[in-house]
Amino acid sequence: MDLTDIRSHIDEIDNKLVELFCERMRLVKQVSVAKALQGLAIADNKREDEISGRIIMLADEEFSPYVLQLFQLLFSLAKEYQAQIADTAFSINTGL
Repeated sequence: MDLTDIRSHIDEIDNKLVELFCERMRLVKQVSVAKALQGLAIADNKREDEISGRIIMLADEEFSPYVLQLFQLLFSLAKEYQAQIADTAFSINTGL
């Protein structure tokens, strides 16, 4: 493959990554609602540890540190989004 072909393939993967990320964040929103209804905290370190252990086993050894960093960023973004949802719900419920 030449550079153009490689970049085209990367673009296709990027498109899929965006689609999957958006799908993941929609599910994060559902998780946020479920946690709120059950009175659970946004952060769930046990769940993050379980996911981290599982994804490390899936990744090529060469890439496992980067995969772990990627998922740590996903966890951070998910918690940020959940906090935003909680703040919005609080504002709506309190009229603030």
